[in-house]
Amino acid sequence: MSKGGYERWSEIRALLRLAGPMVLSQTAFVLMGLVDTAMSGHAGAREQAVVGLGVALWIPVFIGLMNVVQAVSPFVARHYGAGDHQAIVRDTREAMWLGLWTSLVPLAALPFVPGLLRAFGIEPELAAKTTFFLEGIGCGLPAALVFRALAFYSASVDRPKPIMTIAFFGLGINAFFNWVLIYGRLGAPALGGAGCGWATAIGMWCSLVAMGLWTAFAPGYAPFRWWRGGWSWPSWEGQKRLLRLGLPMGGAGLAEVAAFTGIAVLIGRFGPVQIAAHQVALNVASLLFMLPAGIGAALAIRVGQSLGAGDPARARRLAWTGVAAGLAIGVLMMGPVLAGRHAITALYSSDPAVRELAASLLVLAALWQVFDATQACMMGALRGYHVTLLPMLLMLGAFWLVGIPLGAWLGYDGGMFGHPMGVFGFWIGLLVGLALVSCGLALTLRTVADVASSRCKKEA
Repeated sequence: MSKGGYERWSEIRALLRLAGPMVLSQTAFVLMGLVDTAMSGHAGAREQAVVGLGVALWIPVFIGLMNVVQAVSPFVARHYGAGDHQAIVRDTREAMWLGLWTSLVPLAALPFVPGLLRAFGIEPELAAKTTFFLEGIGCGLPAALVFRALAFYSASVDRPKPIMTIAFFGLGINAFFNWVLIYGRLGAPALGGAGCGWATAIGMWCSLVAMGLWTAFAPGYAPFRWWRGGWSWPSWEGQKRLLRLGLPMGGAGLAEVAAFTGIAVLIGRFGPVQIAAHQVALNVASLLFMLPAGIGAALAIRVGQSLGAGDPARARRLAWTGVAAGLAIGVLMMGPVLAGRHAITALYSSDPAVRELAASLLVLAALWQVFDATQACMMGALRGYHVTLLPMLLMLGAFWLVGIPLGAWLGYDGGMFGHPMGVFGFWIGLLVGLALVSCGLALTLRTVADVASSRCKKEA
C-alpha cells in the first residue's frame, strides 16, 4: 500500500472510531421513540395516537434546537486541535447556557398547544392527553439540550464512548418509567400514552446527571473540565458566537424534518394505506441515516481539529476522505434494502396493500441513501470549516422550492407521467431536491477547502 493510501485508510479508521459511539447513541435515541410507540400501543390505539401526535410535534422542535447547540462541536474541536484548553472550557459553558435558555422558548409556547390542536380538528380528549404528553417531555427539554452540549464537547475532545454508554442508560430508564407511568405500576397513576412524555423527561434528567458527573470527574477530562476556574454566567459575545454558527445548523435540520412532516400532511388525502406506507419507508430511511449522520458529526470534529492545529491540507484530505466513505456506505446500503425490502415491510405491517406500496417506496429510499449519506458527510465537513449559512439556504431551497412543489405536481397531477403518482411522486420530488443539495454542497466544500488552503499558504 502506498503512503497516501495508508494515510487515507488510517484516517477512515480514526473517523469510524469516533463515529461508532456517536452512531450508537443516536440509535438509542431512535429506539426510545420505538419503545414509546410499542409500549403505548399495549394500552390501546388511542394512547398510541397520543404518542404519535405528540412526537410529531416534539421531534422538529428538538432536532432544530439540538442542531443549534451542536455549534459547540466545531468550536471545541478547533480549540482541542490548537491545544487551547481554556477556550474549550469557556465555549462548553456557553453551550450549556445556550441549551438551557433556548429550551425555555418552546416551553413558553405550551399554553397555546390545546388551541392549536383543536384548530386542526383534534378531538378534545385526544388534544388534552397530547398536551399533557408535551408538558411532560417539555420538562425534560432543558436537561436534554444541556446533555447534548456536554455530549458534543466530550466527542470533540476525542472522548465519544461516554455518550454511547449514557444514551443506553437513558433508554433503560425511559423504558422502566414507561412501564410505571403508562400502566400505573408501583402505586403510580396510570397515565396511558401521556406517561411516555413524563418517562422520557425522567430519562433525560438522569442522563444529564450521569453525563455531568462523568465529564466533571473522569480522569480523561482533567485538562479541560467544564467547571475549571469556577462557574461563570453566559456572555453576550459567547452566545452570539455560538448562535451565528448554530442557528443555520438548526435551520437546516428543521428544514429537512419539516419537509417530511409537511409531506405527511399533504398525502393525507390519499388515504390510510399511503400514509402508513410513507411512515414505514420514512422509519427505515431514518434508521439507515444513523450511520452517515454519525460519520458527518465525527467529520466536523476531525476537520475542526485539523484546522485548529494549523493544517488545512490535512483538513481538506479528511473532508474528502469522509465524503468518499459516506458515498461508499450509501452505495453499500442499497443492496440489502433492495434485496430485503419485502421482508422489511413485513415487520412493520400485516396489511398487504401497505406492505406492497412501502416496498416500492423502499426502492427510492435505497437510492435516497446514496445522496443522504453524501450530503450528511459534506454538511459535517463544512461545519468543521464553520460554514453553515449556505448549507441551510441550499437545504431550504432544494426541499421547499423544488422538492415539495415537484412532489405535489407529480403526486396530485402526475406531471409528465400523465397520472397522479400519490406518495410515490412526493418521494421522487424529495429525491430530486436531495440530489440538488448534494451537488450544491460538493461545490461549496470544494471552494471552502481551496480558500482555507490558499489563506494558509499566504500566511506562511
